[in-house]
Amino acid sequence: MQKFRGQMTTFLVDHGFSVYCFAPNYDAESRRAIEALGATPVDFAHERSGTNPLTALASVCDLAKQFKRLNIDVVFCYFLKPIVISNIAAKIARVPTVYSMIEGRGMLFSENTPFNLKREVIKRAVITTLRAVLPNSDRAFVLNREDRAFAEGLLGKKAHRVTQLNGIGLDTDYYSPHPYYEKPLRFIFCGRLLKSKGVVEFVEASKKVRAKHPEVECIVIGDVDENADSATREEIEGWDRKGFVDWVGFQPDTRPFFHRHGVLVLPTFYPEGLPRSIQESLSMACPVITTEAPGCGEQIDEGVTGFVVQSQDSQALADKMVYLAENTDRIAEMGEAGRRYAEKAFESNAINRIIFRDLLSEALRD
Repeated sequence: MQKFRGQMTTFLVDHGFSVYCFAPNYDAESRRAIEALGATPVDFAHERSGTNPLTALASVCDLAKQFKRLNIDVVFCYFLKPIVISNIAAKIARVPTVYSMIEGRGMLFSENTPFNLKREVIKRAVITTLRAVLPNSDRAFVLNREDRAFAEGLLGKKAHRVTQLNGIGLDTDYYSPHPYYEKPLRFIFCGRLLKSKGVVEFVEASKKVRAKHPEVECIVIGDVDENADSATREEIEGWDRKGFVDWVGFQPDTRPFFHRHGVLVLPTFYPEGLPRSIQESLSMACPVITTEAPGCGEQIDEGVTGFVVQSQDSQALADKMVYLAENTDRIAEMGEAGRRYAEKAFESNAINRIIFRDLLSEALRD
């Protein structure tokens, strides 16, 4: 939480607001990190991926109780399940202001997976629930065009409350380019090792690229996931052992991997919001090869900051990787264009001022 919301938390604290960060299962380290930002960590009952309505009800009751106890004035919530729980809890606790952010809709809404009756039933239930609770939000934020249309459809006559942002905010100084020095070309997959995020296509493409250009590095950053869609540990270890890719596991700080000859490869067909890996890579002057998946391709200026290929096409992916391996001078050129775009589009304080403009206006009046 401190990595993805640290800048937002600091922004609010610096503007004189008391900030409470609600999350399940804080450990001592994450609690200290939140406190170091000037905020207060608060535990609440929440199950990230479960669909049991009783556990969801328990989350609502716990959260409403804590909103009342702490006399919360504004709730900012994100991800679909927390949006539902937080909006209901805020309504019960009579919280005056609620902001919701849809950061992608996830595999539940993917159009690239076979029909599954259980998933379809859950999807319809989620849409029905969101349509009932999202109008309680004073503002709803989204990160791409498809999610904007989705949110506006849910809100109907209140569609004017939807605002599309260009990311959740990034510290572009922290994610600044490395000093320029010669390094082997490195293609990087960074994220949860979900098949829907294209890890299999990345491995297949890497195998083809390394057969032609053995000097090229193909790095996988990330760990296996509890999600059924995840690659298994045996699979990723096998790919590493065969030399298709180098698996470095989860990395708390990925910046050292993105040197000036680094290229992010994100062949996802997962309905993303706006992947943080794309924002960080462009900010570090690294081009991006991605797909037309929601929130991904629309961020890339084709041939200028990267390339967009069709999802689930490892050959198309390999072709772009080989092109860069054989035209390495383009990497620095595209990277500089990416950095300029990131400084303009992703800077965290600018985005936070958009999100909290109403609160800041009230603070100035007071």
